[in-house]
Amino acid sequence: MASTISNTTASANSAISDAAQSIISGATNSPLDVNQLVKALVNAKIAGPSATLTAKQTASNTTLSALGTLKSALASLQTALEPFKDGGSLQRFTVTTSEKDKGLSAVAGKNAVASSYTIEVDHLATAQKLSTEGFDTGAKLGVGSLDIKMGGQSMHLTLAAGSNKLTDVVAAINRAKDNPGVTASIVNGADGQHLVLTSNKTGAANQIEVTAGTGVDARLDSSQMREVQPAVDAELHIDGTRVTSASNTLEGAVSDLTIKLDSASVGTKQTLTVAPDTEATGSAIRDFVKAYNSYVDALSGLTSYTAGTDSSSAKAGALMGDSITRTLAASLPSTITAGAKGSDGVRHTLGEIGIKLDKDGKLQIDDEAFKKALKPDNRAIAALFGSGGIAAKLDSAIKPYVQSSGIIEKRTTAINKEIDDIKKQTTSLEARTTQLTAMFNRQFTALNTLMTTMNHNQQYLTQLFGGANSSGALANNRS
Repeated sequence: MASTISNTTASANSAISDAAQSIISGATNSPLDVNQLVKALVNAKIAGPSATLTAKQTASNTTLSALGTLKSALASLQTALEPFKDGGSLQRFTVTTSEKDKGLSAVAGKNAVASSYTIEVDHLATAQKLSTEGFDTGAKLGVGSLDIKMGGQSMHLTLAAGSNKLTDVVAAINRAKDNPGVTASIVNGADGQHLVLTSNKTGAANQIEVTAGTGVDARLDSSQMREVQPAVDAELHIDGTRVTSASNTLEGAVSDLTIKLDSASVGTKQTLTVAPDTEATGSAIRDFVKAYNSYVDALSGLTSYTAGTDSSSAKAGALMGDSITRTLAASLPSTITAGAKGSDGVRHTLGEIGIKLDKDGKLQIDDEAFKKALKPDNRAIAALFGSGGIAAKLDSAIKPYVQSSGIIEKRTTAINKEIDDIKKQTTSLEARTTQLTAMFNRQFTALNTLMTTMNHNQQYLTQLFGGANSSGALANNRS
C-alpha cells in the first residue's frame, strides 16, 4: 500500500513541476495552462488519501472473500460429519431375501437388530370392492338419502329430483368432502350400468357399508350388492408366529423393520436377513476424509506465504497470521490426532482403521487396512465415529465459526461496516476534489488574466518609451 501511495505522490509532483513550467512560459508571453496546473495541484492533495482508501477497500474485499471461502470449506466439512451424529452412520442396515424378485422386501431403521427371519406369506391384504346390479342408462334412482360408511367414518348424500341418475351418484360420492375413502365408478355391462364402489384402504376393518334411505332405489344398498373382492387382512408367519396386517406394508411386526409384500410373495417361504451396512459406513467415512482434506487445502491457500525476489513480488495468503485461521489450524488437527475413548475404556485412533495424517496435514487412507477394519464389531470405528467420537468433537469445534452470528459472521459484519465507512470517506473525498478544483480554477484563472493584462501593459509602455533595443514613440518628444 505504501508503494502505491508513493508512486501516486511522485506522479502528482511531476505534474506540478510541468505546470510550474507553464507559469514560466506564461511569463515569457505564453498563456498559462490553468487546467493542467489545477489538475496537478488537486491530485497532489487528493492522491495520498485516495490511494489509502483504495488500498483499504481492496484489502477489506480480499479478506471478505477469504472468509467466505473458509466458511464454505468448514460448512462442507460439517455436512460430511452429519451422518455420524448420534452414531447414525454406524446404525445403517441392509436387508436381503433368500429368494430374488419373489415379492418380499424390507427397510431397516437405525434401531433394527442384526438377525434373520423366516417369513411365510399366506395371503395379501385386499381392499373391498362392491358392485350393484345393472341399471338402465339414464334411469332415475329415486329421491332421498344415501349414507356410506367405512372404517369408522361416514358420509351423507341426498339424491334430489333432477340429479339422481347413476352418473350423478358417482360424481357426488367422489367429490364429497366427507368421503371416508371410497371411490365410485361405472361399469357398462351387457345388462346395463353397474355402480362399483372400491375401498381406498385394504384390510378387514375397511368394509364398505351403504344404506339407501326411503325413496331411494334399494339396489344401491350394500346388502343388495355383489362383493367383487372382500376386505381381508394380510396374513403371514414370521419364524412360525402368525401375524396379520390391514396393510401390505407391515410396520412394527419386527423391531424397527418395515416389511413390504406383493402378490409374488404369496405362498412362498423366504429368509429375510438384516445385517449392518458396512459399505454405507465406509462411504460416509471416505466422504468425511475428502471434505477434511478440501478444508485443509482451503486453509493452506488462505494462510500460505510465497517468497519472491524482493518484497514487492512476495505473496501472502489473505488470512495469513489471522487469529481465526491460527486457532483452526491448531484445534482441528489436535482433535483428529486425539482419537476417542470407546465403550471398552480404550482410546482408539484413526491409525487403527488405516487413516493417518500426512506431512501436509491431510488425511490419507490405506485402502487395504481400511477395508479390513470395516466390520460390524470393530470397536475402533464405533468409538471414533459413534456418539461422542471425533466426528462429534469436530462438529463442536466447527460450529462456533459457521453458525448464525458466529465468529466468521461477526467478523464479516465488521468488515462490511468498514467497507461502508470507506465508501462514505470516498464520497467525501470526491466532494473535496470538486471543491478544490473550483477554488484553484478561480485563483489561477484570475492569475492568468492578470499576467495577460501585465503583458499588454508592457507592450504598450514599450511602444511609448522604447525598449532595450528600440526607441518608443515619445523617445524624441522634446516638448
